[in-house]
Amino acid sequence: MLAQAGARLDEINKQPMLHTLWLDVRQKPRVSFVMGYGHDVVFLKYYVAEKYIAALHKRTNEPVFKDSCVGFFIRFGHDLNYYNLEFNCAGTVLGQYGCGKAGRQFIDRRRLELIDTQTSIAFNGENGLFEWEITIAIPAEVFQFHYIDSFAGMTCSLNFSKCGDALPERHYLAWNKIHALAPDFHRPEYFGKGIFVRSEILVGV
Repeated sequence: MLAQAGARLDEINKQPMLHTLWLDVRQKPRVSFVMGYGHDVVFLKYYVAEKYIAALHKRTNEPVFKDSCVGFFIRFGHDLNYYNLEFNCAGTVLGQYGCGKAGRQFIDRRRLELIDTQTSIAFNGENGLFEWEITIAIPAEVFQFHYIDSFAGMTCSLNFSKCGDALPERHYLAWNKIHALAPDFHRPEYFGKGIFVRSEILVGV
């Protein structure tokens, strides 16, 4: 199912992460993504090209943001709290829930292990970059503080990120621009608005 979903996501217009935040990066990663959904599952696909990669963290809820990492931040409806799901290039996930950066609660490991990922990594000798993709299927059960029978028609606010806190060239990219003095993706006031369109099985952001 995931390979089929990934192929369908490839057909949707990609959303670029254009905002490089907090640090001047000599050669910033090229990152884009696509989001879609089925009845009770969210699909994501990220496309990344960067100079350095790492995937040192192998266990659920380890600090994957230190590796080559992409992130997904989503708040449903008028909830003051939001979820962050972060994945390194090997597919290891960290998941949390809360209203801000401090005091976040880890999502239950058993729920996070319901997430299906498919990754590919290749080195492009022509441009000297590692090119990697990750396709992600997130069942509704992962959002453990909400009862979601179907995503259709739901409203949300969200953001997407790329980072690598422990890479030789640290960087922070986001889909929606964040106005903060220090690195902090946990700023829901800067999330973009989204809706799960009722008439579509798979839609882009």
